[in-house]
Order: sequence, then C-alpha cells, then structure tokens
Amino acid sequence: MSVSSEQETKRQTAGQSKWNWIKTLIVIAVIICALFFARSMINRDKTGQQTAAPAQAPLVVLHTVHLADLAAEREYIGRVDPIQAVSLSPQVSGEIARVHFRDGSIVKAGQLLFTIDDKTFQAAVEARKADLAQAEASYNRAVQYFNRLKASDSRSVSAASLEGAESDMLQGKASVEQATAALKTAQLNLGYTKITAPISGRAGKAQFTKGNLVSSASQLTTIVQTDPIRITFSLPDRDFINQLNQFKNTDGNIFDSTIHLANGNIYPVTGERDFENNQIDTATGTMTISLRYKNQDGLLIPGSMVRIALKPTRKHIAPVIPMESILADSQGDYVYVVDAENKAQQRRVSLGVSYGVVREVLSGIEPEEKVIIKGVQAARHGMEVRPAPERVQDTAPEPSEIAGQSAFDVKPVSEDTEGKN
Repeated sequence: MSVSSEQETKRQTAGQSKWNWIKTLIVIAVIICALFFARSMINRDKTGQQTAAPAQAPLVVLHTVHLADLAAEREYIGRVDPIQAVSLSPQVSGEIARVHFRDGSIVKAGQLLFTIDDKTFQAAVEARKADLAQAEASYNRAVQYFNRLKASDSRSVSAASLEGAESDMLQGKASVEQATAALKTAQLNLGYTKITAPISGRAGKAQFTKGNLVSSASQLTTIVQTDPIRITFSLPDRDFINQLNQFKNTDGNIFDSTIHLANGNIYPVTGERDFENNQIDTATGTMTISLRYKNQDGLLIPGSMVRIALKPTRKHIAPVIPMESILADSQGDYVYVVDAENKAQQRRVSLGVSYGVVREVLSGIEPEEKVIIKGVQAARHGMEVRPAPERVQDTAPEPSEIAGQSAFDVKPVSEDTEGKN
C-alpha cells in the first residue's frame, strides 16, 4: 500500500508540473498577442493622423510681367555687294600695246585702260575707204550712162539697153552702201583697240600685259563700283511683312542701320533702303533686302561679310511673358496668375508674335502681375500655391534673363522711358 501511494503521489506531482508549464506558455502567448495588437493600433492611429493632415500647397516659380521694347535692334549677317561689276574683255583680237592703269586703282568711266596694236585695223580702214571710193566711182558712171540713154530718142535705144543701164545703176548704188557699211565696221574695230572703263570703280589686276595676244574670250580685268555700295541680307518673312505694314505710313526709310565691320568697328554711315526681292526664298522663308551706303573711304569691301543691326524708328512697347508660362486647351491660350493671397487664377490671354522664347501679350495680362513659369502643371484655378522667392532687382528684369534668350533680341523698358517716348 505504501508503494502504490508513493507512485500515485509521483504521478500527481508530474501532472501538476506539466500543467504549470502549459499555463506559462499560454500566458506568454497572450502577452505576445497583446503586444502585436497594441502595435497595430498605434500604427493605425498614426496612419489616420497622416491621412487627416491637410495637403501642402505646391511650390511654384513666378515671373513678374514687364513691358519690353519689341522693336529693339536685331542683328543679321550681310554681304557687301557692288551695285555694278564688270568683267572687261576685248571685242577684237590682237596684241596688247599698252596698259594705262595701275592694278587696284580707282578708275573713272571712259578712262583708257588698254590699247591693242591698231596697225592691222588702221590698214583695214584704209582698204575699206578705197573700196568705197571705187564703188562710188562705178555708181556715178552707171548713173551717167543710164541718164544718157534715158535722154536719147526712144527709137535709137532699145528697151533692153535701157533696162540693163538701170540695173547697173542700182547695183552700183548697192555696192556703195555695202562699201560704206564695211568702212563703218572697220572703223568700229579700230575703235575697239582702245579699251576704256565702262563704269567708275576699283579696277582689279591686269590679267594681260604688253605683248600678250588677246581675243574676245580673254578677261583683261574686273571693275567693281565701290561708292555707293550695297549690303544684302535676308530678313525673315514675318519681319518683312511687319516692315511692309509700316511702309504704308512712312517714306520707306523706317530702319536705322548700324554696320559692324569684320574688325568690330562700327561703320559711321546710315544706309538707305535700296530694294527688296520680288519673292520669298522658299528654302529659308526669308526675303532678300538691300540697303545702299556711301563708301567714300572704301571701308565696305565688295564680297566681305558684315553684321548689320536694324532698329525701327517707331517703338513697339508691349508686355511679354516666357513661353514656358503659356498653356493651351480647346478654348485657347491661358496662363496662371498668382494674386496677393498666393492663389492661382486661370487667365485667358490673347498673344501676339514670339520673340525668341518670349511672347507678346495683346490682352489678358497687365504689367507687374505675376505668372507661374515653373510648377505650372501642378497649379489649378483657385488653388493656393507656395511661390519661390523671386530675385530682387532695382530695375525691370530683362526677358532674356527669365526666358534664356539673347539680350539683343528684347529690351525691357520702364514706365518712365515709355512716357518719354
């Protein structure tokens, strides 16, 4: 009995220990579940707080609209062309007897430049004179004979004799005219032995000197007119049309021009409107324009390239905005204007022509208003935005600084400047 009781006591003790371990594991599991649940609740609260937080206003960059002189100087590449140019060739063949000018010198129209040996041509003139004298003598004899027969009794002169005499007279007259023409030709050829300058200008190098045999295919020298002279350049069709509109109300000389020579110096002479081509170049969309300049000092050299800056005599003051601020939809063009409360307002605008990467505004925006140029895609009508700090300037910022184009294209103007103009 005592052994059985002892075994029973051991079984009860082992069962009790096992149960204690199970309770401990259950408690640990409950604690772990509680911790996970608490953590999930905390995360849920944080997520809810984040969701409930208001959205931050988008950051944008603004540009203050200013007036600009859209008629500012524009620069083009021009070519200096002579108004007249001559390639001088002889009209008769022969040997050069003398050259009467210095290479590169200024020559006047009618000045003697070359002399071709004229002995042969002088002899030809003398021969043609002799032929003419002979023809005249034959003609006079034929006239006298015809008149004698005509005055004779018709019964003593046959009709055939009278007709033959008349024919000889007419042939003699034709021979005189033929000899006269041959003499004129010989005299012309003799005159062609003295080669003169057809225009005034600067002569080039004499390609043939004394003793050389030349013909009508030989180029003796060239002459280019240097004063006045012409500068030719290509003007975009849009600018040309604008000029045509202004031509109607002016005398045609509406542009002041400044010429920059190859060495950078400014040519101190104002050009005059010369001519425009009769059609637009379809390959480039430009019109060829020519201006005429006085060139007494010879600084404008034919064939050279210059930079020509043109400026209209009338100013064109208008507000401009960067192209990047402009949006468009089915109703037209619009921009976002930011008011004093930093709210974006959609504004419909009427636009003019573009100048580089800025655009003229015809209506819809006033100077000193602020338009969005960066972050415009995130803006909506009535939405509050966060403007980035604008650079502070004492004067109106140049559109070129805002839009990244050459400062030569568009120049800003102040209200004082506009009032003076």
